[in-house]
Amino acid sequence: MGGPCITVRREGDGRPSVPYKFPMATSRDLAAEILLRLDRKGGRVKEGLADARRHLKDPRERALLTELAYGTVRRQGTLDAVVAAYSKRPVPRLNASIRTALRMGVYQLFFLDRVPNHAAVDHAVRWATRHAGPRRAGFVNGVIRNLIRGIEGPAAGAEKPRRDVPREDGSAVRMKKSVFADPVTNLAGNLAGRYAMPQWLVERWLGSFGEVRTRQILRTGIARPSLTLRARTTREALVAELAARELACEAGPGDHAVRLAGGEGAIEALLGSGLAAVQDATSQRAVPALGLAPGMRVLDLCAAPGGKTLHIADLLGQGSVVACDVEEHKLDGLRALAPRMGDVGLEVVGIEADGDLPFEPASFDAVLVDAPCTNTGVLARRVEARWRARPADVAELAVIQGAILARAAPLLKPGGTLVYSTCSIEPEENSGVLAAFLEQHPDFEGDVAYRAWPTSDCDGGFGAVLRRRAD
Repeated sequence: MGGPCITVRREGDGRPSVPYKFPMATSRDLAAEILLRLDRKGGRVKEGLADARRHLKDPRERALLTELAYGTVRRQGTLDAVVAAYSKRPVPRLNASIRTALRMGVYQLFFLDRVPNHAAVDHAVRWATRHAGPRRAGFVNGVIRNLIRGIEGPAAGAEKPRRDVPREDGSAVRMKKSVFADPVTNLAGNLAGRYAMPQWLVERWLGSFGEVRTRQILRTGIARPSLTLRARTTREALVAELAARELACEAGPGDHAVRLAGGEGAIEALLGSGLAAVQDATSQRAVPALGLAPGMRVLDLCAAPGGKTLHIADLLGQGSVVACDVEEHKLDGLRALAPRMGDVGLEVVGIEADGDLPFEPASFDAVLVDAPCTNTGVLARRVEARWRARPADVAELAVIQGAILARAAPLLKPGGTLVYSTCSIEPEENSGVLAAFLEQHPDFEGDVAYRAWPTSDCDGGFGAVLRRRAD
């Protein structure tokens, strides 16, 4: 592939960032290249977008790039199910370039009303020709055109769960033939295909939460998440500034959350002003539960990327924060917070994944453990997480979470407060970890502070407040 190239940094799970390149072209080309590399090598959509979007001057092209990259990964399971119904070859056995062309082309057909069918098909075929040759591009052309002929139109009347492809606005596209599993004999398989979620996860939710709650979680999981800001001073001041910048907004849950739509460039300037930080409303509930007061010394044990570290500083006003992480490459991002911390001192410390922590016992007034988790409360936002998760992850992470809490406990002063939080909705990672910790640490008492389900207003998550007995 010729032409000028830009470098995008890909960061894998716990691995140092490594560069990869793709040709600088249209928003569709850039989105397809990001998706192809995700398919082949893993990584995260946001890391590919970080550089790519800066090379598109037109805000509409940048918006389309973001929509295509995030949306195609978010709805990948549904796209694969539809393609499988019209392809003679199983989707997992297709060439990665062909999978990418099909997924992105079909995503536009079903979910982007402003994109004409011919534009989606033409790009998929041209891109496949460049990456996989004319013969395979012909296969892409045939599958997508057969699929278009298989669309009956907008769904009307009673739901047809084997034929209806749900959209985030509550509407659906109806196919002429059955595409999804029979819900009578395989409800989890039907919901997994229609709502783009691994079947094992749907089965788990049906067993834990019931069908009504599971359907709500699944509907949230296919929606574009709202952008929520945390007012660093007062919500009134932030809303006034947004109004001055002609940005539409509304108050979110809690005292400091503000939801808004669009205005990307203005938002970047706003974050630099010190009035706001990007933080979901559920995430905003963890730090206030610490009961902070000026002068405290606070430990943020799993601090990267630093959103809650900054929140601690805003609530402290004066004092000190020790921010830790086990991944060395994330520490520079934490150190970069220092100019935004005001009169709160910041110490950044790299720690090992196990063993004793490098701090004196009972040396902190408050401790935050925002633990690594399955991310099942934020799957609409962290779109890759659903496809990477394994059934064993829940139990394995619960063990890790318990171990982190056990390491943190001796560092808290008697009478101090420890907050344990996750962005998971799995009971084993939340109430299960809390119960096990309290049973093993009789010098602590505590209870659930909040439990949130993923909705259009906020992410899912969990928080518990633990206090070390003063005696």
